[in-house]
Amino acid sequence: MLPVLGILFFGYVFCRVILPLRLHWSWKVCFSAILLLTAFKFQILHFVGGGMFFSPNLPVFVLMLMAWLFTILFFFFFLLGASDVVRIGIYLYVLTKKRHLTKRFRIIGNRVNLGLLIIAATLATIGIYAGTALPKVKEVTVKIENLPGNAEGMTIVLLADLHADGLTRQNRIRAIVERTNALKPDLIVITGDFVDGSVATRGKELLPLRELSAMYGVFGVPGNHEYYSGYSEWMKYLSTLGIQMLLNSHRTLPNGLVIAGVTDSTASRFGLETPDVARSLSGVPAESCKILIAHRPTLAHDAVEQGIDLQLSGHTHGGLIWGLDKFFASFNSGFSSGLYRVGEMQLYVSNGAGMWSGFPVRIGIPSEITLVRLASATSKKSH
Repeated sequence: MLPVLGILFFGYVFCRVILPLRLHWSWKVCFSAILLLTAFKFQILHFVGGGMFFSPNLPVFVLMLMAWLFTILFFFFFLLGASDVVRIGIYLYVLTKKRHLTKRFRIIGNRVNLGLLIIAATLATIGIYAGTALPKVKEVTVKIENLPGNAEGMTIVLLADLHADGLTRQNRIRAIVERTNALKPDLIVITGDFVDGSVATRGKELLPLRELSAMYGVFGVPGNHEYYSGYSEWMKYLSTLGIQMLLNSHRTLPNGLVIAGVTDSTASRFGLETPDVARSLSGVPAESCKILIAHRPTLAHDAVEQGIDLQLSGHTHGGLIWGLDKFFASFNSGFSSGLYRVGEMQLYVSNGAGMWSGFPVRIGIPSEITLVRLASATSKKSH
């Protein structure tokens, strides 16, 4: 998909903006080279930086510069498309009036393009600033029907999509850990996409996770990026950081709550165990209060059938940009961000605490450290 996107971005902007410019050919070649480099930045960075496709080993300033240029192109492409819809409308109007477009109209068109480029650069700068900012705490209260009495008011910190890589280094992970511990949660869950890269290259970035502290412990499940990064190695390594990885398995907490976790569907591409909610609950009494942690929210309908009371997920990054979240939701069973009611179950989808270095942008959808507070749905009725 990314090569197709690169061809589309380059071809449209080249034909629509660069080719019509009244400049010497040398300038057009220069602009075209920058456009080509930007449109195919994923492939070029992978070729130069090696390693994982999503995690090239390059200096931070190179990754940030290329991310900024690509984001400008991303916004410019769509702004240009919107302006062309207006332009076509004007053309059609002129044709119906049997008039001719003046030279001044074409000059105005070039100025509009310049204005759109400035807007795109502004949006890209704002988006990357917000995308790379440390996540703030978001508090959510979830009411559950059969919550055990001694779990009333229990707090769970949900961390999703940390994506340790060339941009997310140890200092950022440590800051997230400090903010998490400051909440003094009863339980911490991490719903996958810990990393982009191998244990050898990125393992040190996640070392601060050893400092996570909660009364009932720290639990995690893999995301799709752990499979791209070396699944078996990462499962072993994450366990050494004090994270209890739930791979289609569960634990029963001292207060009676059952915490179950599943693998990710990407496992099928690697011949590994795919997510199985039923297996994760093997031996669990049907009347137990059950919380499922799963990387993708798409398991929600299966979770309902298995009697899960609350599912905690990530993967979507909340949609990253306001308006684009609807597009993300279409690929995730209609879920992108926040609390949902799915049958008798509730689902919370985190915006994620991290960023993906390929597109570290957020506009209107901030990153988050989610503090989930459990409450009995019948507590008010009894008063």
